[in-house]
Amino acid sequence: MITIIITSFGFVFMQLATLLQTYRAKLNRHCQRPQLEAPLLVAEYIAAGIGMAKWYERHNNPLLQELYLKNTLSELLEQIADPLVDTAIRKQCMDQLFKPLLALKRFYKQHHTSSQQFLKLQRDACQTCQQFNPFY
Repeated sequence: MITIIITSFGFVFMQLATLLQTYRAKLNRHCQRPQLEAPLLVAEYIAAGIGMAKWYERHNNPLLQELYLKNTLSELLEQIADPLVDTAIRKQCMDQLFKPLLALKRFYKQHHTSSQQFLKLQRDACQTCQQFNPFY
């Protein structure tokens, strides 16, 4: 459920932004049943981040749209690189990394003529996944 309150100055408060903070805190903790909770937890976090980006896309704010997409990607990469995070969460972050990458590819294709920024993000994601792969 998304609650939107627009103040007199045009600031927008969204309950979904709070939801992103909640997922980020959950991603940082150890799951009680990581094999069962990890896929849904990571998928919900990604869906919340992409949902925020879509909301800003509908309201013609490409800067915040890009910010939420990049934050979602960087949070997944941080979870992959953190050896203290449960292996099941790290694996799910690696498996579902394509979702924010595809959203960023679509964003850069729409808003920029050059794909250099996307290629840099993609290269960084590949390097992080190869360097911190928990299954070597």
